[in-house]
Order: sequence, then C-alpha cells, then structure tokens
Amino acid sequence: MTHFYHKLTAVLVALAMVLVLAACGSKTASDAQSGEGAKTEVTEESTPKSTNTDLFTDRDLDPSYENATTMDLSKESASKVTISKAGTYILTGTYNGQVVVNVGDQDKVQLVLDNVTIANNDSAAIYVQAGDKVFVTLKDGTTNKISSSASFSSADADTGDKIDAAIWSKATLTVNGGGKLTVTCDNGHGIVSKDDLKVTGGTLKVGAAKKALTGKDSVRIHDGVLDLTAGDDAIHTSNDEDEDKGFVYIEGGTLTLDSGDDAIHAETDLTIAGGVIDITKSEEGLEGQDIAISGGKIDIVASDDGINASEGGSGSDNTADFGGFGQGGGFADHQNATLTISGGTITVNAQGDALDSNGSMTVSGGTTYVSGPTNGGNGAIDCDNASITGGTVIAAGSAGMAMNFGSDSTQCSMLVSFDQAVSGGTEVVLKDSDGKTILSYTPEKDYQTVVLSSADIKTGETYTVTAGKQSTTVEMTDTIYGSGGMMGGHGGMGGMQGQGGHGGFRMERAEGGNAPDAQSSATTDAESSATV
Repeated sequence: MTHFYHKLTAVLVALAMVLVLAACGSKTASDAQSGEGAKTEVTEESTPKSTNTDLFTDRDLDPSYENATTMDLSKESASKVTISKAGTYILTGTYNGQVVVNVGDQDKVQLVLDNVTIANNDSAAIYVQAGDKVFVTLKDGTTNKISSSASFSSADADTGDKIDAAIWSKATLTVNGGGKLTVTCDNGHGIVSKDDLKVTGGTLKVGAAKKALTGKDSVRIHDGVLDLTAGDDAIHTSNDEDEDKGFVYIEGGTLTLDSGDDAIHAETDLTIAGGVIDITKSEEGLEGQDIAISGGKIDIVASDDGINASEGGSGSDNTADFGGFGQGGGFADHQNATLTISGGTITVNAQGDALDSNGSMTVSGGTTYVSGPTNGGNGAIDCDNASITGGTVIAAGSAGMAMNFGSDSTQCSMLVSFDQAVSGGTEVVLKDSDGKTILSYTPEKDYQTVVLSSADIKTGETYTVTAGKQSTTVEMTDTIYGSGGMMGGHGGMGGMQGQGGHGGFRMERAEGGNAPDAQSSATTDAESSATV
C-alpha cells in the first residue's frame, strides 16, 4: 500500500510540473505582437468550439494571422490584381477592379479584409481561380464592402462554370473573423463556392438578385451574424452526385433570411443543431431530402411549405404531395425523405403544408408551434407516416387535409376539430380535468383543427380544448385521439368541413382512440364569420 502511495505521489508531482510548464509557455493577448500582421490569441470565449469537429478545422475557427503582406488596393491602377503565392494578405483601401487568387491546388490563402471596398462592373470582385482553400478574414472593428454590378458573361477557363457572383471561388471558402462585410450583387449571386462554403464568424450582410450563399458541396455555419436577402434561395447547395455532399449544416450564429424561393435549400441533408434562424420571407422555409433539427430557435414564414423534406429537391411542386387514401396509401408520391425533430424551438407560419415530408416524420423532442394553412388543400402536418415519442407540438390549420400522428407513437396526441373556423389571433388552450393549463398557443391565421401533443397528456385522462367561444371535451382512452383529413390524412377521406374542397363529405376516424366529434361538447361561436 505504501508503494502505491509513493507511485501516486510521483505521478501527481509530474503532472503538476507539466501544468506549470504549459502555463509558463502559454501566450496571452498582451504577449502577442502588435501592428499589422499581428497574431491575436483566440480564447475559448471568443471562438466557441464546434460541436462537429469533422466539419470545421481549427483554422476555420481561428481568424488570427501572422507574416502578412499588406496590399493597399487604392494604389493599384490595373483593373486586376492577382495573388499567385500562398500566404496571408491584408487588403485595404478602395478599388474598382478584381482581386484574383490563382495559386497551387494544395496552397492556402488568407485574405484579411481591413476596411476594404472592392467593386467590379465586369465580373466577380473577388475571383478564386485556383487553390486548395481560401480564408476571408474580417478584421475586428472593420467595415468592408464587396460588390458587383456585372452582367456575368465570362466563365471559368477550366470548368466552364459561369463566374456569376460578387465573390466566386473554385476552392473551399471560409468566412471568419469579427469584422463586418457587406456583399452586393445586382444581377447574380452573393458568395459562391464550387466546393465547400463555411461561415464561422463576423457580421455578414448579403443582398443578391439570385442566391445569397451557395456551396456546391456544402454550406456550413458555425457562428456569426448573417443577414441574407436573395431573389432566389438565401442558402443553397446543389451537389447530388455524392450522398456525402450537397448538405447544409448549421450549429450556431444568428441568421435573418429573406428569400424569393427557399430560405435554406439542401440537395441532400439539412441539419440544424443550434443557432437563431429568423426566416422573414420565403416560398418554402427549409427544404432538403433529410431534415434533422436538434437545437436552435427557428422562426419560419412561408407562402408555401414551411418545412419540406423532399427527395430530389422537388421544390414547391405540390403535385407530389397530394397524399393518398390513409396514411401511406393511395396517390402519394412515396419517397425516402425524412423530417426528424429532436430539439429546438420551431415556429412555422405557412400557407402551404407546414410540416411536410414526402416520407416519414419523427418527433422526439423540442417545441414546435404551427400556424398552418387556411385552404383545404394543405395541412399543418402532411407526410406518409408520422410518429411522436417526445417533445411538444401544437399545430393549427384547416380541416380538409388535417392529420394526426400515427398509432406507432408512444406519446399521446390529439387532433381536435372545431365546428366553425376560429379567427387568427385567438388562443387555443388545453386544460386538464382540474382546470390546469397544459398547452396554449395563439395561431396567427384562421384555423379549424389543432394537433396537440405533450408528455403531460396521459391516457385515461379527460381534457378540455378551448378556442374563443368554442370548447371540446377530449377523453384520452388511447394514445391517439382523432385522425382525419382527405387524401393523405391518417385514415380519413373527405372534403373540407363546410368548405367544399376536394370532396363532398368528411369522415373522421380515430386510430385506436375516439373520433373528436364523438366526445365533443362544442359551443358554437356565432360571431365567427371567418372561412378557411
């Protein structure tokens, strides 16, 4: 035993010496060199670590630099400045022309933007013609502007790809640092990488006639403040040749997206693990073949589908989503797309299907609020099969295509239908038999049905659902209470209740539970004149 303690003491002493030496050898911000090209220490507080180290390298996350060459572009008279050697270059001044990076295929270049303004009327303002990887570092405290008003008639000599963005790169492109960058493109895209595009810091504002951020193989966002306005997709990937490419991954940052088409479009996987995403305008908010949300705060406003899991990027063509006779049957265009929600807070305001999967939908966590469609041809939930095992969902919408979670769910869920449409702005409240509020939500648009699911809803209990002056009693005799809809609901077929639609009648059938109308004690809101 004494020998053991001697060995333990020796190990502890050795460890203490290592820690002391490490502390003595560490470098603090005050130790760093000052002046241009100085290397600034990045602490854990200033640069959060990635939750997925396979997707971001240390250099992606570290905007520091040293041994830099300063280039005052205001002194350049030529219309083109070419960087032909690997290294770090500080760009400053105002310049009308093009900065070209043309280095070896294994070379890396770091462009430090230091209050630089680059405008080009003929092509991309920054053109990465060749290289392994280019870092665009926004120096702390600086404001930078990159713009192009070109008609984009030129193409890359090697690939034939049109050079059609304010910043266009054939190599992997990383935007990092703590400064500000405004990118404007009158006729094309904002930032394009024909490889991977990463954003790990800075304040980035992009306004583009077409897409704001495009990465052919992937778009990866770790941190930063992004304000993206696009005539087309705000964030886009396009590579479907490899199942490991064409993905979007977001784990942090604050994003505000205003798009003319999809706010975020992934050709394959769309993964959101964190961050704050505010989609203020879109046709479809989130689109990808396999969409997985495990964290973050996401607000979506969409004129069509809110979240659309669709194989092959079918876009907003709703003919593939027409549904079928019952869950997983009929005319549905069955695909292998998946929508998985395991965390985060999601709010969807959609005119089309709010939560749409041309395949399966699984909810195991998080909180999801839906202000769904007002027309009978769309639903708050629309998929071949849906299951819930955890989390909270409140999904309000029209009656014609309303559907509930399926019988393979392990968490209770109820689909409640009201006799009359309820005006938007009217709170829906779920209370237990003791009058305690379990769930509540105020949809922004008119609704006639609502799906309610929570871990606090138990079988064998009785609940009251109230919306304005209408009230319904629900007895949970099984895990699932109520299913309905027409052509794509869980076993229902029929038209809009009191609204015409695709059919002339309505049938509501419970899957292992009770039909809502069988247990209803509704009070009609005679003042309601809204239709859905």
